[in-house]
Amino acid sequence: MFVEERQQRILERLRQQGKVTVEELVGTFGVSAPTVRADLAALESRHLLRRTHGGALPAVGSLYEPPYAERAVDRAEEKRRIGQAAAELVRSGETVLLDAGTTAHEVGIALLASGKDGITVVTNNLPTVLTLMDAPGLTVICIGGTVQARRRAALGPLSVEFLRPFRADWLFVGVNGIDADAGLTVSDFEVAQTKRAMLAAAATPVVVADSGKVGHVAFAHVVPVSAIPLLITDRHLPTEAETGLRDAGIAEIRRA
Repeated sequence: MFVEERQQRILERLRQQGKVTVEELVGTFGVSAPTVRADLAALESRHLLRRTHGGALPAVGSLYEPPYAERAVDRAEEKRRIGQAAAELVRSGETVLLDAGTTAHEVGIALLASGKDGITVVTNNLPTVLTLMDAPGLTVICIGGTVQARRRAALGPLSVEFLRPFRADWLFVGVNGIDADAGLTVSDFEVAQTKRAMLAAAATPVVVADSGKVGHVAFAHVVPVSAIPLLITDRHLPTEAETGLRDAGIAEIRRA
C-alpha cells in the first residue's frame, strides 16, 4: 500500500469513527507504531487532523466537501460573477473543458447566455450537460466515468482515459483549496486524478474559485499554483493572499 493511500484511509476511518488510535491503525495496516505516528504527523502538518496522546481527532473541514446542492447556494452571487468573467474569455468556434462543480457550472450558464456559437463544451459536470445539451450553437460532449451522486459528476480512471485524445482551447477548473505552499488541492485522489487529466488536455487552464478557497488546504494535491496562468476569483480576496499567490507563481489574478 502506498503512503498516500494509507493516509487517505486513515482520514476516512477518522471521518467515520470520530477518532483513531495508533494501536488500531497498527493492527489495521500492519505497519509499525513509528510509521503510524509519522503518518499522523504528516497529516497534522497539512491541517488534516489533530494529534492526541495515542491517536488523533478530526480537524474541522480537512476532508469534508458539502453536497452539490449545498455548495450551489454558497456564495452564489460571487460564483455567478466568476462564471461570467470566465465565459467572456471564450470566442466563437473554440473548445472548452468544464470541470465538475458549482462554479464551473456557472461558466456553462454564462456561455449559454453569451449567444456565441460554434463552441464545443467537454464536461464531466452532469448539471452542465443537462443545461447545455439543447442549446443552439453549442456542442456538448459528456465525459464518461463513475458517477458520484454527491458531486453530480463522472470521475475516476475511465474519465482520465476518456480525456486522453482531447486538446481544448480552455479549461475552467475548480478546487477545494488554493494555497501558495500546498498548491491546488481537492478532497480525494480520484478527483485530483481527473483534474490533472483535464489540465493535460487544455491549452489555457483557468482556475475559477471564490476567495473562500484561498488559504484552505484539502487532502489531495493536484498541481502547484505556478502551473496555473490565471485565477478568476471574487472581490473579497485579501490583498496579502493575492500577493502570496503571485509570489508563488500565478501570473494573473482577476477579481470578478
